[in-house]
Amino acid sequence: MTDIQDTKGTLLIYGATGYTGTMISHEAARRGISFEIAGRSADKLELLARELDIPYHVFTVDDQAGWETALAGKTALLNIAGPFSETAELAIEACIKANVHYIDITAEVEIYRLAESKDKTAKAAGVMLLPGAGLFATYDPLVLHTAKRVKDPVKLRAAFKYSGGFTPGSIASSSNIINAGILVRKNGSIEKLTEAPSAAFDFGNGPEDCFPTPLGGVVLCYRSTGIPDIEEYFQMALPANDPDAKTVDTQNKEVNADQAESPSLIVAEITGADGKIVRSLAEMPSGYLPTVRSAIEVAYRVLNGDHKAGFQSPGSVYGEELLSSLPGVNIIDLD
Repeated sequence: MTDIQDTKGTLLIYGATGYTGTMISHEAARRGISFEIAGRSADKLELLARELDIPYHVFTVDDQAGWETALAGKTALLNIAGPFSETAELAIEACIKANVHYIDITAEVEIYRLAESKDKTAKAAGVMLLPGAGLFATYDPLVLHTAKRVKDPVKLRAAFKYSGGFTPGSIASSSNIINAGILVRKNGSIEKLTEAPSAAFDFGNGPEDCFPTPLGGVVLCYRSTGIPDIEEYFQMALPANDPDAKTVDTQNKEVNADQAESPSLIVAEITGADGKIVRSLAEMPSGYLPTVRSAIEVAYRVLNGDHKAGFQSPGSVYGEELLSSLPGVNIIDLD
């Protein structure tokens, strides 16, 4: 990982005062990135801006004039404000208009499809749209790494075992993930299933039941690999979108923090055209730290000119090499 070095461009972080946004802002400062922050809460933004000695902008996501002012002179936007169903489209449109690259950390599959639908417009503007720079900065390159271990990969099965708590923002987004339904890719096309069975994956301690969940690989991993058949699973049930739930810490802290000692894990299982099956495992720190580090690593690269116009996934831009830039991520080939 590149550390404490100046960047050629300037980043705008929108949604900077939430739990993850604050962590990302501090990581940006630690990395020596030139950046400014933005969001809706003037008081919180002022405090964080004063702490980090950076400029800030106060505006709502539907404020076109606010976007125009805040994006002036910027190279990229890093959108942290979820649920992304309420922020991504307006932010993407503002970025395309301003010729600014768009990055976010969403896990909402419909936002990936939204970005994909704007591919031609973004290419015409010379703008990169890279949603999912959190989990997918590990997940997508892991799939690329695993796919190279077979000839002509035709099927991907992936499972994510998350360890750590959930912020209120993640809980708010979880309903959008669940409401997307069970999405798979078959013969190159996305299909929505009415039901699907659980599947067992071995993360290192024997088989564990995982449940079909739309993690987004049907869009992002397809973008980077072209694998025609994709299925995804999750080891932990997603929390309900209940603002009154006792497990939600309204002070923007992670819940279920007692789970945070175990690493989060991703297994990618690839089948080749000849029937050969290979599996690789990614170990990463628990909680939100991998998202923080990967989002800033992607932003750092974009600010220094490493980007491609149009809709992209982390793997389609940076390949499996991105994994080596993420501290605490360990890749194990299981076969």
